[in-house]
Amino acid sequence: MYEIVKSVIESGRYELSDMLKKINTLWVQNELTEEQKKELEALAREKAIPENSYAGLQEQIDKLYDSISNVTAAISDLTDRVTILEGGEPPAPPEPEEWPEYVQPTGAHDAYNTGDKITYKGQHYICKMDGCVWNPSDYPAGWELVTEEPPEEVHS
Repeated sequence: MYEIVKSVIESGRYELSDMLKKINTLWVQNELTEEQKKELEALAREKAIPENSYAGLQEQIDKLYDSISNVTAAISDLTDRVTILEGGEPPAPPEPEEWPEYVQPTGAHDAYNTGDKITYKGQHYICKMDGCVWNPSDYPAGWELVTEEPPEEVHS
């Protein structure tokens, strides 16, 4: 089984998180040793191709996402215009969250890029690559764990 999995990984025709789950399942079923498991996980991360982690219907998803984004923007614009016509003031846009919760990308339109900040399993990470579609557990090399420093004390 080890040779078959290694062959698939070498081909590059796999989705990373799916392959990592399969490797773990084979290990749990005692079809791989601990050393083989670690070797295959490292190789899978090394050989992973981001395009293989996108949904098969990516083009349709991207078009749908764009359409929804356009409709959302139009609704927001119309709501602001009605508010102004009724004598009110449109609400200030919400401030973006500093460390938003990680959301699994579905394709190129929402993949993480260098410098993007996330919260994953209660910890903060900064993306180290463009087009990253993997979480910090599946692909640690794509993320930098940020350790928070306590605020400096002000002495009077």
